[in-house]
This record gives sequence, structure tokens and C-alpha cells, in this order.
Amino acid sequence: MDRPFLKIGFIGVAVVVTSIVLMIVTPSKAPWMMDGFFTPIIAFEFIETPKEVLQLFGPMNSPEQQEMVRAMNLGNRLDFVYMLLYSTFLLAFSVKCARETGVKRYYVGTFTSIFVLASDFLENLQLLGITSKLQTGGFEQHLAYLRVFTWLKWGGIAVTFLLLLPYFVRGNLYSKIVGGFVTVPFILGLLAYFHRSVLNELFALSVAATFVLLIAYCFSHKIPANSPASPQMRRAW
Repeated sequence: MDRPFLKIGFIGVAVVVTSIVLMIVTPSKAPWMMDGFFTPIIAFEFIETPKEVLQLFGPMNSPEQQEMVRAMNLGNRLDFVYMLLYSTFLLAFSVKCARETGVKRYYVGTFTSIFVLASDFLENLQLLGITSKLQTGGFEQHLAYLRVFTWLKWGGIAVTFLLLLPYFVRGNLYSKIVGGFVTVPFILGLLAYFHRSVLNELFALSVAATFVLLIAYCFSHKIPANSPASPQMRRAW
């Protein structure tokens, strides 16, 4: 039996471990969040106005605000490692799908993965820029860029998942289940883009759930040595 995605699965494990660390270090609650939001870091990424920023972080110069800034900055700095891991996972998964099937369109996922990495990097710069100017103000430009890069990142992830749909729908029952899930972030993302609300939180949760399903697939997927889809007998779909 061949496990073509096994090595990629170990990258996925690193993604999960890092995401757990991020959950621990980022704030679990905030003085205030927009309607429908319950995760401070998600609220921060989808924030839109200076007033919302000041409300999210709490009273100026308060210990509460200082702790929020410290935790957010730490989480966003660790996120530079996280973004590299999850984008590498998506890129490697896309390449493996292309090589295992002989279908070149899966290589598009390599470009979207790099695009996501660049967008997340630029998003983080905006988040750190906002917290650095929290006391002085003048972070409106960061907010304008934040909206662009945040949606490019999240949208890019959803599109990368969607590109994998044809690969999964041709597999076994679990593969088809994964195939169904890879469409969910794209749908929720579209809805959240036009109506900022709890849909944004559900969108983020659906992305996390899809990553978990992909990682599980890496460890569960097996190909018999004499299968037409094995590395020795690849076929194009």
C-alpha cells in the first residue's frame, strides 16, 4: 500500500500544533466585538473603522488595552510561522494531486497558495501597524489595506480548497465527504463578504475544519501498489 500524502500530513500536524499555540497566546475575549463575532483575532482581521478598533481594544492606556495589544502582537508575530506552514501544506497538497493524477490544473493551487502567503504577510503588517499607532491614531490607511489583504487571504484559501474538488469527488466515500466540505468555505466566504456578521466566524471555522479534513486525508488515503492511481501506474483523469 502506498500513502502518497503521508509526508504532507506531517506538515499538516505542524499546522495544527501551531494553530493551537496561536489559540493559547491570542486573546480569548475582548472588551467589545462587532455583532456576530466571538473570536477577538477574527474580529480584528475583519474590523473596518477606527471607532471599532478603539472599542475592540478597550479604554486608552488601560491595563486591559495593554494586555490586548501585547497578546495580539505576539499572536500576529507567531502567525508569520503559521502562514508559512499552512501555505506550504496547501502548495504541497496541490502538487501531489497534480502528480498523482497527471492533471495539470491542480498546479494552479501552487500559485494560489503563494498568493495566500503574500496576502497573509501583508495583512499581518497592517494589523501590527494598527496596534503600533493605537495611542497616536492615524491608522486609517492600515485599515483600508487590511480589508483588501484580509479578503485576499481568506478568499485565496477558499479558492484553493475549491480547486481540489474534482480530485476528491472521484474517490471513496470519505474523499467525497471532503469534496463536499471544500465547497463550504467558498460559499460562506461569499456570504460573509456581502454581510459582515456571524457568517465571518462561520467562514473561519469552516476553513479550519477543511484543513483538519485534508490533514486526516493525508494519513488515511492509501493506494494499492498495483492500482492505476499508484505512483507506478498514474493515469490522467
